[in-house]
Amino acid sequence: MSAPPYTTTRLIRISADEGFDPARRWPVATEFGVTHILADLARQAAHRDATRESPAGDVRRLQQAGVPALRLPTELGGRGIPLARLFAFAAELADADPSVAHALRNHFWFVEQALRSAPDSPRRAYLARVADGDLIGGSFGELHTSKAGDTDFSTTLAPHGDGSGTYVLNGDKFYSTGNIFCDVLIVKAVYPDGTPVTAAVPATRAGVDLTDDWDGIGQRLTGSGSTRFRDVTVHPHEVVPDDEFAHEKGSYTATFPQLYLTTVVAGILRTITADAVELVRGRRRNYYHGSSDEPRHEPAVQSIVGQISVNSHAADAIVASAAQSLERARDTEGPARDEALLQASLDAARAKISVDELAARTGWLLFETGGATSVRTGLNLDRHWRNARTLASHNPDSYKLRYLGDHLLNGATPPTGSFF
Repeated sequence: MSAPPYTTTRLIRISADEGFDPARRWPVATEFGVTHILADLARQAAHRDATRESPAGDVRRLQQAGVPALRLPTELGGRGIPLARLFAFAAELADADPSVAHALRNHFWFVEQALRSAPDSPRRAYLARVADGDLIGGSFGELHTSKAGDTDFSTTLAPHGDGSGTYVLNGDKFYSTGNIFCDVLIVKAVYPDGTPVTAAVPATRAGVDLTDDWDGIGQRLTGSGSTRFRDVTVHPHEVVPDDEFAHEKGSYTATFPQLYLTTVVAGILRTITADAVELVRGRRRNYYHGSSDEPRHEPAVQSIVGQISVNSHAADAIVASAAQSLERARDTEGPARDEALLQASLDAARAKISVDELAARTGWLLFETGGATSVRTGLNLDRHWRNARTLASHNPDSYKLRYLGDHLLNGATPPTGSFF
């Protein structure tokens, strides 16, 4: 039996002649001149999720509009926006399409780390490409490692052996979020003797295979899945030695990508709010035992929509507070910096736990506003819960709760690696 056809439009009114004000919905995107792109993403999000239609064309439009360089200083060809402003934009982008917002996470993280690296760092050389609109992706995790986050990689970078001074990269990576849309891939590997090393290779180089085989229940269009390297040539200037990252170890550099994921979840809550409003406004049948002819005038339904908006507002405030904490930490120098980075990490962990819980409850409440109408596959409203649940599963809340409690009770410091 074939699957029922899906609708090709979202619930939310997008066109201006229907009373939709994109500048009010996405003020930061309006400031950057990309509101029309977000509107197109939002219009197609439900259909694309249902049919796995790639948003690659719209991602390219974001590149051409200068989104990859939002954090670059103006003297390097970017907009030089504050860190908290970047998170505000990420929430708006996630409201339009959370898969696209998520797909850019590794890029923005790379830029953030490169900006804080030494002037002669190999990573800084790639900022010129970012200024031109290139996206930088990452290939880190491998399914075979005994523990998530371990660096016992099977991906190897070995001398070519022909005396050319080049190297050969071989290995398989998974969870390669956004790589399909990227121009350069940052690959974690090891030399034959086991010494960690990083390579930066063009995504189109011979031997690089990008496969969109992510089979998760949500975030289906992030361009994730497998990245395979088969005898990929790596030139000496594309090799980043492990000591380049020495100053970052123990400094909670993973707070940025952690908080970014939480910001995407907060963006999903915004979409749930908008969809709840349009779902109720579009309903004409109320239950016979209701107190009003139309659901929009039903006090019980009004209360649910009000609660949904409260949950979204709370998520926005929580994320904004954590982003400001991270920005303060990044701007702090000297002896106080370590304490500020620790505080930012704790704030991001608390934000994740709070926003995850809000998203879970709100994704459920959305269906309380529409009855059986809301569960029809054509609306694809279940994608909100699926996307939020998928994002939350990256780093389980239970592990974070344990460290938060241990810190308060015993002064223990949480891990500094990528999964906290």
